[in-house]
Amino acid sequence: NKFQTVQEGISASIRGLTVVENPKQKKSNNVRNVNYNAGADILHTFQLQWNELHELAEENAGKAQEADNLIGTIYEKLEHEWKSITHLNSTLAHIPKINNAIQDLMDQIGTLQEMFEEVETALYKLEDLNEMLELQNRQLDHRFQLALYKEKKLAELNVIKEKLANEHSERVSKYELKQQKMMKERRETFDEVFKEEVREYKATGSIPKLPITQQGPSLDEVLDEVLDEDAAVFDEFLKN
Repeated sequence: NKFQTVQEGISASIRGLTVVENPKQKKSNNVRNVNYNAGADILHTFQLQWNELHELAEENAGKAQEADNLIGTIYEKLEHEWKSITHLNSTLAHIPKINNAIQDLMDQIGTLQEMFEEVETALYKLEDLNEMLELQNRQLDHRFQLALYKEKKLAELNVIKEKLANEHSERVSKYELKQQKMMKERRETFDEVFKEEVREYKATGSIPKLPITQQGPSLDEVLDEVLDEDAAVFDEFLKN
């Protein structure tokens, strides 16, 4: 609007100048109506209008720069929004693949859960097997200890048997020696008695009657007594 106003002012000034110059061309006798300052006024008017145009141009340049900055900012925002929309579209395009991957993961989780249950069952069986093996090991250990104890007792029994056999042999030997000594004494006594009877018979012609002496225990009775004592000692050992 201001530029149009300046154009209209310039046109009016030119028309005024033309109107002033026409009397000169007609060589009018009325020289007093000529405006000699019209050119200076027009130049001054043009200068003012030019300054105003220059200021308007600078103002428009500043506003154009602001508009350019605003357009650049809007462009950057639009570019960012466009990239975001493109990324969103790309992401949305990958949603079916993501769903398929999630489904695969769910299937794998189900398979792993079944495997975990199988492993847990196997662990329970392994614990039962370990308990059974421990029980068998304890039984074997007890059997081994029992075998050692049995061997120990058998060895002690053999020692006691040997000891009892030695004691029995010693007792039998002592008893035999005692019996032999007793038989020897009886034989000597019988010899003396026989000799005395012979002398008595030679002197008197008759045999005197001797008192009957009590007979001692037989060899079988002595052996039975020794065996009974050995059996009692053996029974007492077995009880211990």
